[in-house]
Order: sequence, then structure tokens, then C-alpha cells
Amino acid sequence: MTYRYKHRWIAEKMRDALEFSPVIVLSGARQTGKSTLLQNEEPFRGWHYITFDDLDTLSIAEKRPDEILNITKNIVIDEAQRSPLFMYAVKRAVDKDKSRRIILSGSANMLLMKRVSESLAGRAVYFNLMPFSFGEIMERGPSRWFKSLLNGGKISHIQDTYITSKMNLRFSLFRGFLPPAALLKKEDHLAMWLKAYVKTYLEKDLREISAVSYLSDFKRMMELLALRNASILKQSEVARDAGLSQATLGRYINILETTNLFMKVKPYSKNISVRLIKSPRIFCIDTGLTASLAGYSESENIPATFMGALLESYVLLNLIAMTSLLGGEVFFFRTQGGKEKEVDFVIEKENRLVAVEVKLSDAVSAGDINSLLFLKDINSRFAAGLVVYAGKEVKQLSSNIFAVPWDML
Repeated sequence: MTYRYKHRWIAEKMRDALEFSPVIVLSGARQTGKSTLLQNEEPFRGWHYITFDDLDTLSIAEKRPDEILNITKNIVIDEAQRSPLFMYAVKRAVDKDKSRRIILSGSANMLLMKRVSESLAGRAVYFNLMPFSFGEIMERGPSRWFKSLLNGGKISHIQDTYITSKMNLRFSLFRGFLPPAALLKKEDHLAMWLKAYVKTYLEKDLREISAVSYLSDFKRMMELLALRNASILKQSEVARDAGLSQATLGRYINILETTNLFMKVKPYSKNISVRLIKSPRIFCIDTGLTASLAGYSESENIPATFMGALLESYVLLNLIAMTSLLGGEVFFFRTQGGKEKEVDFVIEKENRLVAVEVKLSDAVSAGDINSLLFLKDINSRFAAGLVVYAGKEVKQLSSNIFAVPWDML
């Protein structure tokens, strides 16, 4: 299979950070493409590359770290978390020569961040590589229309910016956006690859970062969370179904978050007087991984309700990819009590809000923006709204609310 590197948007931010930061930390879940990025993007591709997956190299790093750091001025260290003591040698090196630039990369985010924060405080900038955004798969740049929307609440000529991708939504969500899976064309190959991914995570990554006594319990917990993907996290309910104490469940979820397989989205509450839900929503970072953990090995067997949750995960992944470049944070909005109002995602940047609803339907109408209009009425910071849906047409639904196809993100 011929593989052509697909540019990762985050690389531009990393290049900017080189101007002032001696150390860059690149973390992310297994198989998100960290090593591939560093071996293909300028200027990193020209730097000396070392991986601590090589046991001989790791041994040298533990015993004589300066032998590695003195090879060259600019260096990439992959799987850096495997040598905690090496971090202190990096600190000494950049303190001695502030013009040096060192990349530390690794999958086991919990260990890497803890050791970097302890030894490199004030010397490192952190980046998290997610699975492919849709634009990266399609080899497009970040969406200009989204930047315009987030920065000013307006979109110029939005109808002229959409070019249909001709991608199948159901298959795309089933396949997911982890780079190796994105190359696969057959569903049975995808199912096998994703099961192997989970097995490797449990047997390698998990054993590295935490003492989990029963891997079967941890896997069952992952499956239960996948089945609840995009829903409000009710830890007592999950703990009961998994047969775990709430304390153990909480620790397990923290592991999933710090290894970047799952994430919590917090509720938005600023400058709003109505009663709001306080619990976060739980998401698996990749739609293909979610479907696999939930037990689906064929896309046609996925019911509409679960497919809708997968579409929300897809939208979240792309919103995070775009907001990480532009600044801003992603929340959700939901009121408490009778006749709840809910908005799937709320993006906050400076003094502006962009609200996003997700619809699996291939048609939208004015009735689909009621929650967006409710948020607009109660918050003066509302700048614009989006309805991301399964259709193929850009529509303007109100003065500052638009419907956009799922493959426009």
C-alpha cells in the first residue's frame, strides 16, 4: 500500500513555538501519527531522531544522557517518558544553551506530562495530537469560514466555500480517523485492526502507566463508556454496571483521559442565570474505536441513535482541531428541570460564543434551531450558530445561524 503523508495542522503551531520555547512536548493517543509528523514536517524531519523504544538507546539515555544530547543541537526524542532521569539532563542542556531545540514525544501522556512538568517547568510548550480532522484527511487547510465565524460571528460567502467530498458518512464514522485505520477500505480489516489496537493499549500502554489489577474490568469499563458515548457521564451508573467502586471508576476514567482515548466536555455556565446541569459529557476520541468498543463489527448494524452519537464525536474532534489553532474552548450547554434545553457544543473565544447543534438527518428546518435561539436570547455573547447535518447543502436558517454539511468541517 502506497502511503503519502498528510499534513497535520498542529505542525504550524509547533513551528511557531520554536521561536521562543527550547522544549516542545508532543503527546497523543497511540497511533495518532506523532512519529510520522516529526519525520515528515519541516524543520523536524531534518533533526536527529532517536526513539527510546530501542533498548540500547534507552540504556545509554539512563546511564550517560549527555552522550545523546551532545549528538546535535536540535533533536527529537520519541517515547521520551521511558526515561524519567533523562528529563533532568534535557533541563541542564537547555539551561546551558538557550538556542537549543528539543522535541519530546510519547503516547503515555500521564507519565510524560508528570515528568516534564516536574523537571522542565517554564521551559516546555505542550501539544496534543488528535486523530485526523476531516480536513486533514482531505488534504485541505483549516477552514477559513470557521475562522471568520469564530473571530467575528460572520461568514462571508459561506455557500461558495463548500465542495462536496463524496465520502460516505456511515462508513467514515465506522472507520474512524486514526491514521492507520484511515487507509483501510474493508470493514472486516477495520474490525480486526481496532480490536488489535485495544489489545495493545491494554497490554502495553496501560501496564506502563498504572497498576490496573484486572484488565478485563478495565476493558469492560471502556465498553460501557463507549455505549454511553456523547451522553452525560453518570459515574454511579457506570460503576454499578461495571461492578467497580466509584473511586476505582474515577481513577480508570482519569487514565483514559490522560492517555487521550476518552475526554470529558464540561458544561458551559458563564453569564447564564438559568439552572444548568453540572456533570460533563463523555466522549471517545475516535468514532471507529467507539464503534469497536461498543461491539459493532459492521457499519450496517449500527442503529441510528448510536450513529447520531458517533456524528457528535466526529464534530467534536473537528471543533477541537480547529479551535486549538484559533484559540477557544469547547463546552456543551444543557438546562435542568422540565423542558430542558440543550446545545451540543458551545465554543467560547474571548467574549464570543459560537453554538453548534448536530443532526444525523439529511434535511434541516427552522425547528432545528430552537435551542440555539434559546441560548441566543439568554446570553448576549452569542455570536453565531451552526447546525452540522448529514445533508449536502449550505443553508442560512436565521440572521446568524447556518446549516453546514458534515464534510464541510
